[in-house]
Amino acid sequence: MIDLHIHSTASDGFYSPSQLLDMALEKGIEAFALTDHDAVSGISELKNCAKGKNIEIISGAELSVYYPETDMEVLALDIPDKAMEEFKKFQNEELKRRKRITDLRLKILNQRGYDIKYEEVAFDAKGNERTQIRRPHFVEILLKKGYIKTVDEAYEKVFVKNGGCYIENKPRDVKDVISFIKDNGAVAILAHPVHTKKIDDGVFNLFVELKGYGLDGVEVFHSSHTRELREKYLMMIKELKMITAGGSDFHGGSAHPENELGTGRNNNLNIPYFVLHELVEGRGCKVCDGYYEDVLKFI
Repeated sequence: MIDLHIHSTASDGFYSPSQLLDMALEKGIEAFALTDHDAVSGISELKNCAKGKNIEIISGAELSVYYPETDMEVLALDIPDKAMEEFKKFQNEELKRRKRITDLRLKILNQRGYDIKYEEVAFDAKGNERTQIRRPHFVEILLKKGYIKTVDEAYEKVFVKNGGCYIENKPRDVKDVISFIKDNGAVAILAHPVHTKKIDDGVFNLFVELKGYGLDGVEVFHSSHTRELREKYLMMIKELKMITAGGSDFHGGSAHPENELGTGRNNNLNIPYFVLHELVEGRGCKVCDGYYEDVLKFI
């Protein structure tokens, strides 16, 4: 079992990289990728802690992208060590943009009657300053102060699109981000395509377009994907000769609490090691015989 989509305290996760490693080892996970949002700052800690342990660590990141009228993110997986400095530069630029969003979000929330101070979202429960501040950190405080009763309420009432506290996130264009990933030797995978809200021909045409920009594959395995969706996505990438990846999208805390490390939502994940092997060895250039048929067995 592997998990190629995990978040730590380097972005909006609630466990440190070293804590995630201990949890993965306890669960018997063979390999996992740390894929923090627009950040690679947790990878060094993770790799240092993993030395001598029976687990394979994959360097990754989940990069924000702009695509008109849809929510989209692209995973950079198997980032080479020599490319880390470029990804750190990307992270630093993104953190500046995120800081502006945080300041604006605080201002709007306070104007709307939500009494939240910067220090409450900027530091974790142990008093450690967060690398970046994202919506789950606000959700945690909203829950704690009783402004909302459930996590879903935050996204359905407070941060709902076109709502009073919604802030448009407009990062770099998807074409530029995919080029950045590929130019730096990593594998580019579209994360959780269900979040794009596109279906049938719409999502297939999206895959075709993104492949034209250099996208290597699509995250067929994801906690929020039903079996029916996984089968549909697999048939689409088979036609396009693309590879797959996937993971739990584990954050911990109040961020997607239904997603469990390694096993996803209600044990709906059991991603085999050969998926990682194909990603690392083939890197999207050539799919081995029987690949899609073998993937189907684990959907």
